Amino acid sequence: MKRRFSCLLLVIAVCSAAAFAADLPSAWRSWRYSRSIDSQHADILNYITIDREIFARSENRLSDLRIIDNLGQELPYELRSRIAMPPQPVNVPAILRENSYVPGQFTQVIVDLGDHPSFHNSLRVQTPESDFINWVEVAASDDAHLWRIVNPRAPISRFRKENLEGSQTIRYSDNNARYLRLRIMEPVDQFRVMSVDVFSSPGVEKEAPRTSAVPLTAMLSPEAAGAASQTQWMVDLGSATIPVAELIFETSQSVFYRPVRILTSRDAKEWQAVAGGEIYRFVVGGKTEESLRVRPYELWGPRYWRVEILNGNDDPLSSIQMSLAMSSRFVLFHPKQDHTYRLLYGNVRATAPQYDLARTLRIQPNDVMLSPSLGPEETTSNYADPRPFTERHPNLLWLALGVAVILLGYAALRALRTPTSSAP
Repeated sequence: MKRRFSCLLLVIAVCSAAAFAADLPSAWRSWRYSRSIDSQHADILNYITIDREIFARSENRLSDLRIIDNLGQELPYELRSRIAMPPQPVNVPAILRENSYVPGQFTQVIVDLGDHPSFHNSLRVQTPESDFINWVEVAASDDAHLWRIVNPRAPISRFRKENLEGSQTIRYSDNNARYLRLRIMEPVDQFRVMSVDVFSSPGVEKEAPRTSAVPLTAMLSPEAAGAASQTQWMVDLGSATIPVAELIFETSQSVFYRPVRILTSRDAKEWQAVAGGEIYRFVVGGKTEESLRVRPYELWGPRYWRVEILNGNDDPLSSIQMSLAMSSRFVLFHPKQDHTYRLLYGNVRATAPQYDLARTLRIQPNDVMLSPSLGPEETTSNYADPRPFTERHPNLLWLALGVAVILLGYAALRALRTPTSSAP
């Protein structure tokens, strides 16, 4: 009875594996995984959202993605982090007209943007100062006499001792005033300012278009052990092929400003500092200003993450939690009528394809786009590993070397034992 039950389980397992396996045309047998693209819509732009499973299975930062039809023909696609590309930053020419210091109060900088400047709403302070955190008031004027406050209190910082660049960028309300006035609240000494970069409104990255953050983890509490001077998390992503886009923090504390340091490792033993940022919350004019997200410019490769909030001499933030989010990727393509399609991935030797679509695709705000669903992942039943024989069987090389050493040793031993013939 037990034997029959075991055979039944084996048959069920084989059938289940067959149900999630697929034969691919001979040209595509080197792709280990595929998923059917269901309910695609012909003759209009379609897009697929890459999920965590595909990131984890894919190779070379999604360079191995391919779309093929039911005839085995390759279909061009465009891979993007956003479906509609954001406008590029535009630098507004700016001249430093004043750089003065009021002892015991602030450093004052006045910037001239010239006649008829475009609308602007952000600036970056260029300074040689290495370790600081200062509050800045930003005002705008059309004539450099009558000023209106456009940001009453914004932080700039840098923490070179901790190997963190901080942020020297300030955002303020949109305006097209010719002059900007910065008051950097440093009473002890003049704050050195080399120049100020000003950016037009399209250059500011708004929150709404950022569909690039997909949760990777739930909110995590920090490790209990550790020094009070820093709050720390250790995270294992389980894969080295998932790009991290941002860190998201939550805390009940009402007022704070803390640097954040990010370290990564491939083995959880040797750690390397790779990025940083800052989180803050404060109240200005009855309005709460906060930033609880750190974006490390999208990091690929490391499996293990260590995140540290540097508390200095302050107490750790109350009820602090942190989560990680991965980048989004969208595959855009134009399916044809009466064709079915499949998304392929998992080829370690594949390189990124080059399609005309990357240069010709233009998406207008009113364009219709549809998103077909993906079927379950299927392994390639007729899979052919594209790696060379020695890479597929690395142990054989060491085995052959070991056999060669043994044979050489045996030959040397026989030579020593063989008596030399004496001369007549």
